[in-house]
Amino acid sequence: MNLTKVVARTLRRLLVRPPEAIPPEHRRLLLLVGAGTFFANYDLNIYGFAMPQIQAGLAIPENEISTLNATFRMGVVPALALAYFADLVGRRTLLLVTLAGAILATVATAFSETATQFLIAQALARVFIYTEEMLCVVFIAEEFSDRTRGWGIGAISALGAAGAGTAALVFALVNLLPFGWRALYAIGAFPLAWLLWARRRLPETKRFTSSVARGHPLTPIVELVRAYPGRLALIVAATIPFSFGLANAVIFFSKVLQSTHGWAPGHVAALTLMGITAIPGMIVAGTLSDLYGRRLVLSVLILVCAGSFGLFYTWASGPWLALFWLAGILAYLSIDALVSALCAELFPTSHRSIASGIRVLASSLSGSAALVLEGSMYDLFQAHPPAIALLILPAPLALIPIWFLPEPARKSLDDISAERHA
Repeated sequence: MNLTKVVARTLRRLLVRPPEAIPPEHRRLLLLVGAGTFFANYDLNIYGFAMPQIQAGLAIPENEISTLNATFRMGVVPALALAYFADLVGRRTLLLVTLAGAILATVATAFSETATQFLIAQALARVFIYTEEMLCVVFIAEEFSDRTRGWGIGAISALGAAGAGTAALVFALVNLLPFGWRALYAIGAFPLAWLLWARRRLPETKRFTSSVARGHPLTPIVELVRAYPGRLALIVAATIPFSFGLANAVIFFSKVLQSTHGWAPGHVAALTLMGITAIPGMIVAGTLSDLYGRRLVLSVLILVCAGSFGLFYTWASGPWLALFWLAGILAYLSIDALVSALCAELFPTSHRSIASGIRVLASSLSGSAALVLEGSMYDLFQAHPPAIALLILPAPLALIPIWFLPEPARKSLDDISAERHA
């Protein structure tokens, strides 16, 4: 057979087709759940794109930007509590609650008059958005088959990347829209309201419905500590250095391009839209992890991510900025999707949501520490790029604990993480 046809057929399979047929109810589930990650990532990315405009509009000093970012990320602490309730009352109920909360917080952000009001509104938005993203991964992990979990989680993560791309597209109009950056948040609230209505018939996952491990309010945390403490420790140990190293790199790219390299908002938006290539790339990463294992694919992506962002903030200029950012963001988004999948797979139904919440908490706290430290290092270097580049160095340490975790690809959830009751 012609080599070109073989390559084309392989790419079509990786980019579009799941490893096996997905029933219609799962496709509908993917849409309802994935739409949440789409709009959540739109909301989260607006701040990164419009940071200079928001900073100017609310009179936020330069050396306080990182601290503000770190404060936003603390929304993960109450998000952990919400994720805990998902193991008690169900995934569906919490998905409706988080969506309603995100709508209210996004509207409040648009009407913020002071930096304090903006901080409170965005911190609340992140409480609900972080919980939403955790539960979307849990939903797919519990409903999809052994052979399609990686593909499914890659697909909803790709929808999240599409949400970020949409944020970039709307941001390109920030200087034309009435009320500037405030309009960006107001626009994001309308589709969230539609999704809340559309989710009214979203079914509960079969695994949660049939689970016998819930009942007492302390069951999830007790079962987590009793059953798989080593796995949890390894997940946290992998999460901390990577999140610490990449937190600033992901958040500051728009500001550095505009402030250091003189890019216009439209040029930043165009580059971000080029990042739409991350969408099929994330599906490919999920499919490859189904075929060759989560750990191997994660290891390659972590090295690519750290190296690409390191070069972006040090050596790169001109077209190299675009190349290294695209490589870095593709790897970063794919890593986030695969680690989310790994965490959902390694823990049983009785405490799957709380385990995912603890991972996100570790990610947020370590990222917040890096953001605060970047503010101090900015005072030392009087520039963001060298401070950010130095903080990237610990990221590859995440490789070590990953290889001590069991490989979950192509195994049933019952084989990977059976319930262990006393």
